[in-house]
Formats: sequence, C-alpha cells, structure tokens
Amino acid sequence: MTSHEQDVTGKPDKPGIDQLKAMVRKLVADRFELTFHHDNRELPVYAITVAKSGAKLIENNSDPNGQPGFSVGPRTLQLTNATMTEFARILMASVADRPVVDQTGLGSKRYDLALKWTPDAPPSQPGSATERAPDSAGAPPDFFTAFQEQLGLKLGATKAPVDVFVIDSVNEPSAN
Repeated sequence: MTSHEQDVTGKPDKPGIDQLKAMVRKLVADRFELTFHHDNRELPVYAITVAKSGAKLIENNSDPNGQPGFSVGPRTLQLTNATMTEFARILMASVADRPVVDQTGLGSKRYDLALKWTPDAPPSQPGSATERAPDSAGAPPDFFTAFQEQLGLKLGATKAPVDVFVIDSVNEPSAN
C-alpha cells in the first residue's frame, strides 16, 4: 500500500467533519475491500487536565449542536464552540505527535479559546522548562507553559487506553 498513490474525489451529502469521515470510511471499505475492527490499547498519550489554578476558558453557549471552528497557524491555535474532546482531537491532528485525551472532567460544555506559544520546546518534550531568551521579551512562552498559563490546563505525557483501528485486510483498489 505504501508503493501506490491513489487520488480520491468525493463530496459529502451534508457539510461537516462527521459526514466527511463516514463518507471516506465507506469509500475505503468499498474500493479497497478494507476490513478492520476497533480495539482499546494502552498507548503513550498527552492527557489534558485542569491545572491547579483552574481552567481559564470562555464558555460558548451559542450553538450546542454546532460544529467547532478552528484555525491553526504557526505557533497559534484558535478554537470556537468546541468541547474538550474536540479540542483534544484538533491538538492530536495539528500539533501533537501522539494521541491526546481529555481528562478534564469538563463534560460536554463548549468553549472558545486561543493559544499562542514560542517553539522553544517542541510538543514532544512535555514539561520542558526552557528559558526564554532575553532578546525575546514579550514573546509567548513555550507550548506547555502557554497551555497552562493561557488556558488553565495542563498537557502531560502519560499512558491511557485509546480506541484504535486494527486493519484486518486491505487490497488494491477496484476500478471506477
């Protein structure tokens, strides 16, 4: 599978990430005869927890059923109308180098948040306490410090059970 590239074009019936994921799963299962099952495995993860100082999040009550909005740029992340579980998924997809799990206990409330950091310590080095250079006065802190200072949350390395896809079989794609 790593030696062949495939281009796939599709359009979901309705907008939204869940609809798109379902469409891609069905397409891959049909075209590649993919069979898989879910399993729960203990893996190295980043766990989001509430810091001792307490969460510094802005609750969003605008649309409890709406899709989250997010923007990820170099050293910035902005999120609107998202649960902590959705925030964990976005971190995992855009910033972190391993699964991210929500262990905040904040439930299904939705939040708006913004995070800015200086890449002194990459996300693969949790707890790194690198000092900011004197010439960078006013620059945001490293990722993990910014996470705690700006959001009132901690992001720590641990092991936790994670839902994973286990591929049972996959074949060359069928013709169009």
